[in-house]
Amino acid sequence: MDQHLGALLFVGFDGTSLSVETRAFLSDLRPGGIILFKRNLVDPDQTRRLIDDLRETCDPEPMIAVDEEGGLVSRLREFAPTLPPGARLAATRDPALVRSLAASLGRIVASLGFDIDFAPVLDLCAPAATNGIGNRSFGTDPLVAAVMGEAYLQGLADSGIAGCLKHFPGLGPTTSDSHLELPTVTKGEADFLREDLVPFRRLRDHAPIAMIAHGHYPFFCGAEPLAATLVPAVATDLLRRDVGFDGVALADDLEMKAVAARVGWDELAPRAILAGCDMLLVCKHREAIEKSHQALSAWLAAGRLPEPRIAEAQRRVAQLRERIAALRARRAAPSGTLFADASADLSSRLERMA
Repeated sequence: MDQHLGALLFVGFDGTSLSVETRAFLSDLRPGGIILFKRNLVDPDQTRRLIDDLRETCDPEPMIAVDEEGGLVSRLREFAPTLPPGARLAATRDPALVRSLAASLGRIVASLGFDIDFAPVLDLCAPAATNGIGNRSFGTDPLVAAVMGEAYLQGLADSGIAGCLKHFPGLGPTTSDSHLELPTVTKGEADFLREDLVPFRRLRDHAPIAMIAHGHYPFFCGAEPLAATLVPAVATDLLRRDVGFDGVALADDLEMKAVAARVGWDELAPRAILAGCDMLLVCKHREAIEKSHQALSAWLAAGRLPEPRIAEAQRRVAQLRERIAALRARRAAPSGTLFADASADLSSRLERMA
C-alpha cells in the first residue's frame, strides 16, 4: 500500500490485541491515525499495552484517538469515571468548572497513551432531540455552546490532549441520525449562519481538528441529497474561506449509512478528499478501509485526484502531528499511579458537582 495515501486514513479495527494479520495490515497501510472503541478496551494496563503496540507496529507512529465526550459517548466507561453529557455541563453555567473537569479527563486519557479526544460536541441541539446528538450538545444557545466548548477544549489542552470541533457545520437542526440515514437541515440559511456556526467561528483556533458532518444542507449543497463531507461548498468554502479554519478537516466515519448507503466505495473516499476533507475516518471493517485506500490510489493514478489537493491534505496532517507533539510536552510525567490519581481526581470533582 502507498504510505502517501494511507496517512490520510484514520482507521479502527476489532480486537483487544493485535493479531498477526491485523499487525501486518496496519504495518502495510501505515494509517495517519487509529481510533479505539469500547470493543478494543478492557482496562488501563491492556489499553496502554495496545497503544504501545500500535505505535511500534506503524511507521510513522499513528495518532491515537478516542471518542470520550461524556454521557452516552464514553469508551472508557468500564474502568474510568466519565463526564456528564454536554447538556449537564452547560447547565452549570460555570466554564471554570467545565475546564477543570475536562482537564481531569484529559489527564486520564493522556495517562493511557491517547493523543486526541474527539470532543466536544458543538452542534446546537435540544437535549430531547432524536437525531443522535441530543444531550451530547451544550444546548441551543450559540454563545453558551461557544463558552462551554472553549472551556472543554482548554481543559483537554491543559493536560496535553488535542480536542476536536464536532460536527461541522452543525447537525442540531435535523431529525434523523447520520449513522442510519442522511439527515437534512431544514432551518433557514440566515438563521443557520447566524446561530449554528457561532461555536465553530469562535473556536476555530482552539482545536487542530474539525470533524465534518454527514448532513445535507440544501443552502450549501443544493437540492441533491449529498452529505457535507462530499461537497466543496462546506468542507472548503465554508470551513476554510468563511470560518477561517486551517487545521485538519476530518470526515466523519465513511461507514455511516448517510454516505455508505448512497455512494459506492469506488468513489466515496476520493470524493471526500476532493471536497476538502484532509483525513477520513473508516472505523470498523477492514474491507471498507481497503476499498477506501484502493479508490484513492485508483483516482490518483487516473489523474482524478490532483497532487496539489493531496499535498495540501498532507501538509495539514503534518501540522497536526506537530501540534500533538507540542501538546505532549504539557503532559504529566509518566508514573505507575498517574491513571489512578487522575481517576480519583475526576471522581472527586464529580462528587462535588452532584
